[in-house]
Amino acid sequence: MKKVGKTSTSVDLDSPDVCYALAGRRSARFVTRIYESYLEPADITSSEFSILSLLQFAPGITVAELARKMEMERTTLVRALKPMREASYVCDGEEKLGRAVTLMASKAGLRKLAQAKPYWEAAQKAFEDRVGKAEAALFREMALAAVSHRD
Repeated sequence: MKKVGKTSTSVDLDSPDVCYALAGRRSARFVTRIYESYLEPADITSSEFSILSLLQFAPGITVAELARKMEMERTTLVRALKPMREASYVCDGEEKLGRAVTLMASKAGLRKLAQAKPYWEAAQKAFEDRVGKAEAALFREMALAAVSHRD
């Protein structure tokens, strides 16, 4: 029973905790629970908030590009976009690139994003309070580094 690490989160090399996939899924569920609970009063999910944030940052992004940025399968993203389109939070962009559909956050979507922003900020603080501010920043840095090394 060898252990790896020097902190209270040392991992027993014989346990399932050594699995990166398990660790990633667990941490994703943990973070999602925090954000979902804080965003609930704004009637928006963490995925919807993320999608609207990306659309605000990169209006006119294609569905394929958005799926890559979200680390989602394109078909999963299209299903996630359906209720957002029905709520008029997302609309097609002005420009079409070949057959690629471009997306934009609508005025209603930007209003929803602005309404949810204080709840998101509270979720950010709650996460930092729970794990520590430096650890939260390191968590984000490592998570972003992991997905930037794909392909």
